[in-house]
Amino acid sequence: MLYGQASVPPLTDSAAAQRQTAWQRLGRECFDVLVIGGGITGAGVARDAALRGLRVALVDKGDFAGGTSSKSSKLIHGGLRYLQQYEFGLVFEAVRERTQLLRLAPHLVRPQRFLFPAYRGQYPGLLTLGCGLWVYEALSWFSSPARHRSYRQRQLLELEPGLRAEGLRGGMVYFDSVTDDARLTLENLLDARDHGAVILSYARVTGLLRSGVVRGAVVEDALGSGVSTVVRARLTVNATGPWSDQLLALGGRRGQPLLRPTKGVHVVVAAERLPLRHAVVMIAPQDGRVVFAIPWSPLPEGPAARTILGTTDTDFSGDPDQVAAEAADVDYLLGCANHYFPQARLGPGDVLATWAGLRPLVAPLQQGLGASQVSREHRIVDRPGLITVVGGKLTTYRRMAAEVVEAALGQLGRSPHELPCRTGQVPLPGARGLGAAGVAGVAADLEALALPGLDAQVAWHLAYTYGGRAMALARRLMAGERALTERLDAELPYLLGEVDLAVEEEAAVRLEDVLARRLPLLLQARDQGLGCAARVADRMATLLGWSAQRKQQELAHYEQVVALSRRFRHCGSEPSEPR
Repeated sequence: MLYGQASVPPLTDSAAAQRQTAWQRLGRECFDVLVIGGGITGAGVARDAALRGLRVALVDKGDFAGGTSSKSSKLIHGGLRYLQQYEFGLVFEAVRERTQLLRLAPHLVRPQRFLFPAYRGQYPGLLTLGCGLWVYEALSWFSSPARHRSYRQRQLLELEPGLRAEGLRGGMVYFDSVTDDARLTLENLLDARDHGAVILSYARVTGLLRSGVVRGAVVEDALGSGVSTVVRARLTVNATGPWSDQLLALGGRRGQPLLRPTKGVHVVVAAERLPLRHAVVMIAPQDGRVVFAIPWSPLPEGPAARTILGTTDTDFSGDPDQVAAEAADVDYLLGCANHYFPQARLGPGDVLATWAGLRPLVAPLQQGLGASQVSREHRIVDRPGLITVVGGKLTTYRRMAAEVVEAALGQLGRSPHELPCRTGQVPLPGARGLGAAGVAGVAADLEALALPGLDAQVAWHLAYTYGGRAMALARRLMAGERALTERLDAELPYLLGEVDLAVEEEAAVRLEDVLARRLPLLLQARDQGLGCAARVADRMATLLGWSAQRKQQELAHYEQVVALSRRFRHCGSEPSEPR
């Protein structure tokens, strides 16, 4: 039972009742696999296992994708820079998975043009860059939407007029992909649930059950209701990312940590402050790291609303629950952008939002490696009753999940030939029923409905967020009150009616869940969603039966989330307010 509620509403399909049912199933059933961690890796494992017919449960101490999996650069890419480190296997796996995800989730993963400028005296030069891109495309079996092209200085400045001209020799344009990382995680979980898995957020593991080997976990409600239960499972998967060592400690593990977490920070600025036609690959003048400037738009073509700058890569040893951008991180990213785009003159006051996450990198055996030199390869630690997976990339989550499930099958006495992986054939929910016209056809059909408030921008947003599910949302909007089609922010295409969908179908139970991940106003709105927070909280209070006290708690908590995103402003010189 959620705190602040007197009772669970009697309506059986309400979000609160769904949560209560999930708690009951966790305590009543015995599962083949219990997955701890609702990030992209855990979500991929749960979906893969459920599609193979295993009995699956997944719990997370916070919201789904609440950690690293909503704090990435929003890219599905091979990692061109890893060729320099001779990690050909990692690049090969990643570019192949990029091709798969473009097919399995075209509404969430879409091609993006990248521009890589080459400057005199800077590595890589034009020749090296061209050779590297041929290798990059060959590793994907030339499956990119188009081949890379080289441009001379004048042509490159026509493509991106704001680029620094001094020393520019030319550059290359090639393709990778962008995604909504939180939604990619969520759709994997929704599909796992549709195939019988029990998924539950805000369910904290407080102990591991041991009977010689791990046989499940003790789980309590992290929302403060006092509910707890024992979850019994034949096998437990630790997919907690940066929290992996903490979970292993619950099982009594001591010794050297598995992880060497590194912090990645991104900042968001308004597109008019740094307008881009391509994602631009920048070599940071401070230390030679690769940093991206990425246009962020709800539309597949046309002007972006925001520009993302990221990411940093520094070692981290603090509390994984309190990761934030510091002033030095922001200065680093803005300094890199200003070096490449000197006309922009970006300052801390231009930053609308920041996010920071931890990469759960495998601790290397070799000493003395810098943070950026630590491999992004994953590692699976297979112990009786408990499998731990660490490392890896967002792009390769599906392959990692398949390896974990096949290790699980070995412990369960089943064969991958008997229960083969199906995630490479079964599209994610939003990709089903798109028809021959694809996502563009859905957007056109939505716009043709001529609903009040459903203009071209909103139609494209809905199509590229929900895919084939968007028409069901439109029918809900048509049948509901007029207010459901109103925007939550005048500049952005998010509608009040999407709050209902987030709560009733997408397991959102806190205000932060909606405003940070389902409808990411935290990252995109000029006021980070504070202006519409009360309205969204009112709607959620109606849907979830919150008391007035609970609603105020949610608003106060969201203000703390925004404050963490803005903490960098108080770590150094005092910047002006965002422009």
